[in-house]
Amino acid sequence: MNSCLTNAPLSWRTDRSVSPEIGKMTAQFISDVCSGAFNEDWSVSMRRELATALLGVVQLTTSLSKSGSRESMNKESVPSILNSKRFWLSVAALALVRDRSWLALSEKWNDVRTPSQEPVTLCENHDDGMTPAQVFCSDCECALCRECFSVMHLHKRNRSHRVTSLAPPPARLEEIDIHQGCARMRVANLLILFHGESLNGLVELPADPFAALTNAAITAGRSTSSVCRFCGNALDPHNQLVGVCSHPDCVRYSATACCRTLPCGHPCGGIAGEKQCLPCLICASEGTAQDGDDVCVVCFTDRLCAAPCVQLGCGHLLHYHCVRAVLEKRWPGPRIQFRFMNCPLCNVPISHPGLADLLDPLLALKADVAAKANMRLEFDGLLGCTALTDPQSEYFGKPEEYAMDRYMYVLCNVCNKAYFGGESRCQMALQSFQYNAAELVCGGCSAPAGTEVCGRHGAEYLEYNFGTTHFCAACHDDFQRLVCLPRNQFPPCPTGPRATPGEGPCPLRRPHPPAGEEFALGCGICRNISTF
Repeated sequence: MNSCLTNAPLSWRTDRSVSPEIGKMTAQFISDVCSGAFNEDWSVSMRRELATALLGVVQLTTSLSKSGSRESMNKESVPSILNSKRFWLSVAALALVRDRSWLALSEKWNDVRTPSQEPVTLCENHDDGMTPAQVFCSDCECALCRECFSVMHLHKRNRSHRVTSLAPPPARLEEIDIHQGCARMRVANLLILFHGESLNGLVELPADPFAALTNAAITAGRSTSSVCRFCGNALDPHNQLVGVCSHPDCVRYSATACCRTLPCGHPCGGIAGEKQCLPCLICASEGTAQDGDDVCVVCFTDRLCAAPCVQLGCGHLLHYHCVRAVLEKRWPGPRIQFRFMNCPLCNVPISHPGLADLLDPLLALKADVAAKANMRLEFDGLLGCTALTDPQSEYFGKPEEYAMDRYMYVLCNVCNKAYFGGESRCQMALQSFQYNAAELVCGGCSAPAGTEVCGRHGAEYLEYNFGTTHFCAACHDDFQRLVCLPRNQFPPCPTGPRATPGEGPCPLRRPHPPAGEEFALGCGICRNISTF
């Protein structure tokens, strides 16, 4: 904004960055007001102001589009729009408007809804009476849309015709769409996409598709097949057959893209090998709330039509390579978590045959962690705790979810199996340090000296807390100092709380290495039974 907007009010303070948390808190406050958290009058007023700010840029574009030629629109109106504070207010409003019906609350809505009195030049080759003309051929003396011009000027003798680009029709209310957590708006040749919950978005400024038509030296009559199916850039003659340019990303996408053509004539936007093609991402399709102009809610950098997509079991569309990247990256930090396996739009578990090679091992790991967490919950005697028996609790009747939230499991770097790493309340403390994945080793693989694997319960219940360190309650509260303490500063056994010298015999009553060295206490279940 600071590089584009030149006349911003001083109160906007575009010279400094704002914390994303402040932006999310502000957006949440406005959403609460709009939802009626205070009263209905405040709700209607806030919705009206958001709609007015959103429609302001539409009227701005309409006034600029009256200036004449297409070239003037490209060279003058776009910078004028980006330099206008009305545009940036509209982008902010676009992130907060949740329903298209809010637009009816604005007084400007009637102005936008009323058809323009100026006549719109229609394509003379179409019979529908509604297709607008985009170019005018002086030699043929007819106004045509892009597709008709491309077909009628394929012959060599027509390639030198003089072509004039026509001004686009004024912006319409139908160019504002809000669905699936994403809002989008078209103004002039700008496409604005914004996701309100994550406060991410993009503004796409495509190259003028008619720039080449006004140059007689360049081959006239480019059709939709002469542009890359992913990025939309013009294709070289040797790439027109495959329909993909030589950009590395587009070449990579073409390796997994479906090569079939849909009945409407557009290429399939899915991946190769699917039994059934996706609905067309360009044409309006019934039963789907997303199309090619929607932004991918995983990457927030490209539209859906810019890369091969998959339709998940929940029905939502995402970039195929984006979903694979999320599943390959897995969870952040040492603790095993499975939220990344859910759809970012509806939080339903991801499912698709093309992702089975990544989902199958993850689902097996999830089942293993759930079984171990349930067993430990039973071992700790928490099956009757308030969190599971209170109807007001979020975990009421959900012991598996409660166990996986209460306990922390880590993936062993040696055997690639999950092992118990303590309670989840220790997770934040553990993730505050730069952990080394090579040090995440379960008790069965570490095999420290003096440790015997339990013949009844195996190595699953070898007691390790906070990585390889066993804390008492007092040391647990002082862990930040203790984990950084050199080994030579630990007192000899017996060691008291907070690394102080103790008195009496060794509390473990068994041989063990010096304090600070890795040592397993043995099977927790057997050790607990022996104390009864």
